[in-house]
Amino acid sequence: MFQPTPISGKITEVNNNYTVELNGNLLVSLAFIDSTTSDQTIHQDGIHFMSVVCPIRSPVIVLPIANSTNLLEDNQSADLKEIEGIVFCQSTNIFDVNSTKSINEQLIDARLATLDSKICNNATPASSHLANIMKC
Repeated sequence: MFQPTPISGKITEVNNNYTVELNGNLLVSLAFIDSTTSDQTIHQDGIHFMSVVCPIRSPVIVLPIANSTNLLEDNQSADLKEIEGIVFCQSTNIFDVNSTKSINEQLIDARLATLDSKICNNATPASSHLANIMKC
């Protein structure tokens, strides 16, 4: 079974309501989140929510999903690498991922994002435990 290697870092930018930048060189899209919304208020509220929960320079742990580790390895020469993952803000301890909610879950709970059912339906055995975290 795929066990993601956690990535630790610091938030350097909140780009929108579904991506954050770590350490100035890693763009993390929130896994299992449907980022399409036509409601600009929800979009702006999501950005504000993320910037409060994941403030600049705060510690973060990311659990990358299976497909994104290949992207990270294949894209070593790029200035800004991109991955998808489950993001735990204000966390420095890997054990926090078992006791706190990810920003992915918090955005859904706050009704500022929706769970991407297509990704949940297509979860591979390699990403199934991450899908379980997101309650797919």
